[in-house]
Amino acid sequence: MTVHGVDTALTLFAAGTLTRTQAARKAGVDLDRFDELCRRRGIERVTAAVDPSGPAGINAD
Repeated sequence: MTVHGVDTALTLFAAGTLTRTQAARKAGVDLDRFDELCRRRGIERVTAAVDPSGPAGINAD
């Protein structure tokens, strides 16, 4: 866990860019620790703007 990685993950989570799981992984911590970091920084749970099912299929035809 690096300070920069944690800051980046928290920022992206707060913006709704990453899901909670994705942000915790990027920060290099487990979900419990990530939740603690969010509480300490006043970040509430955010509904991610990304589609958790992955990228949409695009038909080029």
